[in-house]
Amino acid sequence: MNKSVNIMFCGNDKVFDGMVIVVLSIIKYYKGPLNINILTMDLTNIEKRFKAINEEHRELLDSIVHSTNKESSVTLHDLTDIFNNEMNSNNINIDTHYTPYIFLRLLSDKVDGLPDKLIYLDCDLVVYDDISQLFNIDITNYEIAMAKDFYGKFFINPRYMNSGVVLMNMEKIKDNQSFEKARAMCNTKKMLLPDQTALNKCCKYKLLLKNKYNEQNKRHKDTIIRHYSMKIKFFPRPHLLNIKPWEIERIHDIYKIYDYDDIFEQYSEIKKENSNLMQEFQKYEGKQKTHMLRIFRDKITKNGR
Repeated sequence: MNKSVNIMFCGNDKVFDGMVIVVLSIIKYYKGPLNINILTMDLTNIEKRFKAINEEHRELLDSIVHSTNKESSVTLHDLTDIFNNEMNSNNINIDTHYTPYIFLRLLSDKVDGLPDKLIYLDCDLVVYDDISQLFNIDITNYEIAMAKDFYGKFFINPRYMNSGVVLMNMEKIKDNQSFEKARAMCNTKKMLLPDQTALNKCCKYKLLLKNKYNEQNKRHKDTIIRHYSMKIKFFPRPHLLNIKPWEIERIHDIYKIYDYDDIFEQYSEIKKENSNLMQEFQKYEGKQKTHMLRIFRDKITKNGR
């Protein structure tokens, strides 16, 4: 058993609300020490909204984890220079329906001080049980462990995995140069889901996790992590539904989900007390390109012939 559970987040200040909700849900069920590492970068030269997570954000998150365990820690890593050197100027996927921050996790092998084993988490999920159950899975012989992608397993490959939750063996990743290969693939090959597909392709030794560790459709009795990833709705017309955990009214009105309202209450109070760090209204701003719908529609049509 490890002394602490090591967590990694990636992103800019726009997803900080999500980080707060994830951390609040983690410490609700796990009372041991957390070692949280945040990878961020300043890309305001690309878009004004691409601002890095800063020291004030780190201090706030640090105070939240200390409320449960004084041994917990939050460390901030600025990867602006590393990203510019590795993936900015020559990245064919720099302008997709996702922000460039999706590539941060692929740069984690270049970060000094990261633990050998950690859990990468997207910022649009909620934890419903003790996260150490995931962290303590043995991946000695694997580079990464991920659950199947809800749509990808039908439309891309039966074993296609979702990168929203990744249990990572950094030592093996470095030995096999897996992330280096993934970065090269993202730089040179145009892909619909670049970072996720690169992880699927370039990591040779992958452990398939049970869906309960990254449930992307709905919560079940054994769900440990519920991931609010993008949904494709075909009725009454084809459209994308992309509701994030911090969009409280939409979670209630559209999804009819009320099972983490206690977390909402804590989050709302923290948001009220830290209005300088957390926007008054935080709506997801990711681009939603309709070509995703066309690709899935064409795939369905092809499979139906």
